[in-house]
Amino acid sequence: MSQELITSFKAAHQTILISLQEVQSFSRSYTHVKPKIRDLHAQVLVHFERQGKGFYQQLSHFYSEDREASKMLEFLVHDFKEIKIKYLIFYDRHSGEMADVNARSFPKDFMEFVDALIARIKIEQEYLFPLLNKFSQQH
Repeated sequence: MSQELITSFKAAHQTILISLQEVQSFSRSYTHVKPKIRDLHAQVLVHFERQGKGFYQQLSHFYSEDREASKMLEFLVHDFKEIKIKYLIFYDRHSGEMADVNARSFPKDFMEFVDALIARIKIEQEYLFPLLNKFSQQH
């Protein structure tokens, strides 16, 4: 892991935020928004894959002697699991052909998902980035 990882996180955050805005701009037309949801799905999935098990294991190993950092990593892992669940529920409800039955709940579901995803991005920027900075300086 290096400074390049932080750069890729920042780029992913920006791409996801742009996709969220695009979905929001089409949110009045459920038929037109579904392709945008699929694009968002792909971007979020790629970003989540960066944070796979090995990612947090490497950080946990590096910070094993730093109690405060270890606790922060535990929080980040727990929060990551929660956002993945919210993401899967949202995507399952609003991505497939059967999802038309959920058209009425889309605006509310989308706003809840947006709030959760933006909160996760802020958490990564505020708490994960400093850990990654220190890690990259040592490697």
